[in-house]
Amino acid sequence: MRKTSSKVFSLILIIIWPVLLFGQVSRKGIPDGISRKGSMVNIPVEMQDKPDLAVLFAEDEANASLGLPERMGVSLKSDYTTENSGQWETLNDRRIWKLQIEVPGAVGLGLYFNRFNLPQGAEMYVYSSDGKHILGAFTAHNNHPSGLFAIEVVKGEKIVIEYAQPSQLGNESSFEISEVLYVYTPMLFPGDVPLNQKDAGFCQVNTACSEGDLWRDQVKSVVKIMIKSGFNSYWCSGALLNTTANDYEPYILTADHCAKNNSGQYASVDDVQQWIFYFQYETEDCSGMLMPETKTLTGAIKVASSTPLETNGSDFYLVLLNTTIPANYEPYYSGWDISGIPSPSGVSIHHPAGDVKKISTYTEPLINDQWGSNPDTHFRVVWSETANGHGTTEGGSSGAPIYNSNRRIVGQLTGGESGCNDLTGPDYYGKMSFSWKSNGTSDSLKLAPWLDPLNIGVVSLDGAYNDKLVLSRFRADTNVVVVGNSLEFNDFSSGNPFSWRWIFEGGEPAASTQRDPGPVNYSRLGQYSVTLVVTNAYGSDSLTREDYIRVVPRIFPNPAKDHLMITTGDNPNEKCTILVCSTLGSMVYTAEVQQAGNGFFRVNCQNWPSGLYVVRVAGINFAYTEKIVKLGD
Repeated sequence: MRKTSSKVFSLILIIIWPVLLFGQVSRKGIPDGISRKGSMVNIPVEMQDKPDLAVLFAEDEANASLGLPERMGVSLKSDYTTENSGQWETLNDRRIWKLQIEVPGAVGLGLYFNRFNLPQGAEMYVYSSDGKHILGAFTAHNNHPSGLFAIEVVKGEKIVIEYAQPSQLGNESSFEISEVLYVYTPMLFPGDVPLNQKDAGFCQVNTACSEGDLWRDQVKSVVKIMIKSGFNSYWCSGALLNTTANDYEPYILTADHCAKNNSGQYASVDDVQQWIFYFQYETEDCSGMLMPETKTLTGAIKVASSTPLETNGSDFYLVLLNTTIPANYEPYYSGWDISGIPSPSGVSIHHPAGDVKKISTYTEPLINDQWGSNPDTHFRVVWSETANGHGTTEGGSSGAPIYNSNRRIVGQLTGGESGCNDLTGPDYYGKMSFSWKSNGTSDSLKLAPWLDPLNIGVVSLDGAYNDKLVLSRFRADTNVVVVGNSLEFNDFSSGNPFSWRWIFEGGEPAASTQRDPGPVNYSRLGQYSVTLVVTNAYGSDSLTREDYIRVVPRIFPNPAKDHLMITTGDNPNEKCTILVCSTLGSMVYTAEVQQAGNGFFRVNCQNWPSGLYVVRVAGINFAYTEKIVKLGD
């Protein structure tokens, strides 16, 4: 956001909900509408009128000078239930309800729910009409005492809601879709290519670049937040914080102005229950290839903010997630520093324009400054050019943490003047030192009671991972194996697991309870999944790698068009000979190559005439012959 004044503030009532397993976490599955294509025929469609984009863009342009967060969508009122819309059908022992919602021109659609109370055994999916973007299944585990729920944005202007329940249950609705979120600004979805999108500015630097190498833990702490405030939704950034109790309560720090909408009103308690937090919303490499699947959680409560001081405070907003963060989200709880000492260097990690995670670097000391009339409420920073760009901030970066040279958070972004067209414009971060206890005397106006619940009085605290969380991780020594051969699996799980359960689809043995399962043999061609479930004293975690193992012939592909992969033998200290001749006896290829330990040697066959060939591979202790077909262009 740009530097401006903030306006009316209001105190939000705090209601403490227990931290349980609610939220966006879902069980993977395939909805009926995808598995049975014919089941999509004649599903009722509810059309919503498209908002006036000219009005929205004009409002956004005007609001850019008012210090508001980055608006990304507006909500359209609705009241869809299984009783007044959609269509039921019975399939075996299940009753399935489907409804399509369409709003022309939407980048994506989100849903806000009231009276969300799925019964045991029920499942809900939400997916794009082309079936390429699927959320769910959501189950009774996603119920919350408030009855509120929200889903992340689904790609496209037309989405399908599919709800299935055991046939013996009645017709009473288990949810109401109270609002449809119309997203009108660009955003990335799983499978999208970030370089093809027009989101953040050209100068921004992905956290996967070398600039993030020293900050890998802190990168895992930063989240993108989809803020709901009234009938408007916004992008902001935030970060998980550690506490002196080392209890790993999921506190997230963002900016106070992020909770305020263009009417000057703050997000209600119910609104915050429907905020969505995106974890690991980032590319896996510096250049930005495909977007991975999203990891989100829904719902939080506000515990403290700087609201009453308006622009004269440190602009902080602290929430507690409803949900225990799953181990596979790899949450890192950032450390902090409340000394108020300006750091000589550091970074900010953020989601400009709601884009994938970026990193901005400063190499000149922070400067004590202010946003309103109170002195020393903010740090001023000017960003530096780095190897892969000149990271700045933009709308959507609001609330992002700024780290000092000791990798501890010292503030969160209020706003400023920087951007790809103003690389040296300053930005302003509300100080943790001021937020600690200088915005007011009530616990709801300061960070100290929440981040130092033991009242130890420390000035700084290091970040940490939750060592109680067990995380399933493994890899095979190769994931391409010749039929009839074996491979080894290695466990890299964290959290001190004491039990392991392996499931090897298509393998022998088919299962193991040993950490080291030993050789697993694959005797059938195909692609097979592997699952590892690990358990420690506090819980379990599972990881399934779909189609992880590819079992191939000794020579593949066959037929071949431009190359062959040829098994060479299992002794890397010896060589073997490869001979290829046509059925007429003419030699087309010969080579002596080093064996690759049952790996493969690539042979270029692009220029061979089409037809049938005989391949002979021989070493000191082995030999085999195969026929292959070469295809023409």
